[in-house]
Amino acid sequence: METPQSHEATARNLASARSLSAGFSIVEILVAITVLSIGLSAMAALVAQSLSGTERARYMAVATTLASEKLEDLNRWPSTASQVSTFGSATAGNLSTDTAANGNHYYDDVDLSNTNGEVSETVATSTGYSSIDHYATGVVTPNANAAAPSGSGTMAFHRRWLIEANPVVGGVTLTGSRRITVLVSMVNQKVNFQMSVVRP
Repeated sequence: METPQSHEATARNLASARSLSAGFSIVEILVAITVLSIGLSAMAALVAQSLSGTERARYMAVATTLASEKLEDLNRWPSTASQVSTFGSATAGNLSTDTAANGNHYYDDVDLSNTNGEVSETVATSTGYSSIDHYATGVVTPNANAAAPSGSGTMAFHRRWLIEANPVVGGVTLTGSRRITVLVSMVNQKVNFQMSVVRP
């Protein structure tokens, strides 16, 4: 038979047990914080990787456009023009070093400003540099003997091209044709894009 004292002690024990199970222990809190920290760290790494991939894709898109633009520019010349001639040899230009033949330079630099929309194309000349600046307002200004703009907010690309007479494509020599290959590299970034075209 339960006495009033034992009933009161049992009620006290039940209330004490309920209050202990109602809260969280330090160990449970530490485990929850650890799991949350691991999850947030993984999410931060994923966001950083996504931003890096987006930036690289942006640079590759610009490099693709610059390669295509240079190919179109070189293709507009007839095969006998000095701008695309191999000067009697099999090749002109080089994709690994800057070269000049008969006064023609087979490389240039393109700088794009992120802040004001300016685009500058610079080529080396015998007297220094020659730039053509394109402004967002539509103004185009030749700028002789001036190096390309540099500084923060500018993306700098270097283009080289190679012109091959009678190229071999798939084991077949294409007599009377020429292959033009353009390589675009972004300065200070590991972005390279190469594009070729074969024309008669």
